Amino acid sequence: TTRISAAAAAPPRSPPRWSFSLSLAYTRTQRLPPRFDVLPVRQRARSAMFAAMFQRNFVFVSMVVLGSVFGSTSTVDGACTDKGVPWQGTLQDINEKLSATEGPSGGSTYVPFARGAGLHIYVGNNVIEDESNSFNAKVAVHEYIHILQQAMLAGDITSTAGPAPLKATATNTTHRFHVINKCGMPAVFGEKQLAVLNAMPDSMKLLDRPVYIIIYPHPETGKKCANTEALSVEIAKEIYGEECGLDNKKPLPNNAMRNENHAFAEGDAEYHGLRITDATKVFSVYNGSKEWINKMRDSKEHCGIPGSALFQIKDGGSPAMDLIIDKYREISKPQCSDNPLGELTYSYFKEHFCVAHNITCSQEQMFQVWIKTACKGWCAAFQEVYGKSWGSFVCAMEGAAAYNSNPTCVEASVPCLEFYKAVDCSAAPSTPAPAPSPSS
Repeated sequence: TTRISAAAAAPPRSPPRWSFSLSLAYTRTQRLPPRFDVLPVRQRARSAMFAAMFQRNFVFVSMVVLGSVFGSTSTVDGACTDKGVPWQGTLQDINEKLSATEGPSGGSTYVPFARGAGLHIYVGNNVIEDESNSFNAKVAVHEYIHILQQAMLAGDITSTAGPAPLKATATNTTHRFHVINKCGMPAVFGEKQLAVLNAMPDSMKLLDRPVYIIIYPHPETGKKCANTEALSVEIAKEIYGEECGLDNKKPLPNNAMRNENHAFAEGDAEYHGLRITDATKVFSVYNGSKEWINKMRDSKEHCGIPGSALFQIKDGGSPAMDLIIDKYREISKPQCSDNPLGELTYSYFKEHFCVAHNITCSQEQMFQVWIKTACKGWCAAFQEVYGKSWGSFVCAMEGAAAYNSNPTCVEASVPCLEFYKAVDCSAAPSTPAPAPSPSS
């Protein structure tokens, strides 16, 4: 697998990669270095005023400020452009990616109770499959998992039973996954990504609205999109409908993303993204399992594991992870950022902690943790689903010889993410006790 080069590894530090407004649009941004490797970084502030408004993980923006920061697309007619927040911010996000005004940044945009959702995927020119080239299908699965995580935290998904039927108001009630390729990139990218998403098991198809893969040309291809402002409106209407409506019959989840465990979010998406891509059998050469092994090797090297005392994840939230990233940058190790930290955390969880305690730790159980976190917070959800405390996991990992980052870790001293009640959990489903792993 290719990893980020030293020259491209240190973009300027920027605010957390979750952007959140009172209008309830959640945008996850990833900065793509050369060779189209994907390494999430925090979303860049659009102005000093905007940056100053970051509090913990999120941006809390009034309608007036959002309009003044994002600008307006009022030169293009359409109901979506008349809606204000969250749609002005959504349009701006798509337009920036089409025009690459802030550099190539992919990711996903999720609006609670909307009628569609979008994945932002940059692609290059390599149309030959090899063991590290999935035509960005793995990236699409990774970002799709992030959308599921967000929907669960917002109370928009409350069950792990799939496939969820597409709601009557969805922008497409026939097909769950779609490709939007407005800039003339090779069709094989969209075809492969669509094939992988469609081939996922029903247990992954939990959203009640269609998901659209938006294909963007990486600047290194030399290709540019024309009329990006008009295209952004076309794309938004295709995803969210002509009127960009919301089907909201629940209290708005104003604090939902505050409850996200960032260390697990990234590791969950990457680990399962690679394995699901392999399991679909769409590719005969690409090898996601090998890519994970290579990532672990590189991540340990980037983060000085075993032995680096900087690797102490505490509550796993974005502020704690930001602090780790900043400390690694201070010692000239900028490659130890979001993805490596999340991958190292989830690797120990899946491949050591769960094995040691004879817990299956399936993807379905991970989804149950996200769902329950919306109702009771990360630590309580983790304890209920796995039967072990968050502190016991953190100390097991940081004290293990393979990591040795905090050998004196004390379980009772490990902090929990502060819980922010954001959704109505009166009808939240219960979770069965964790099943033991079958004997090998």
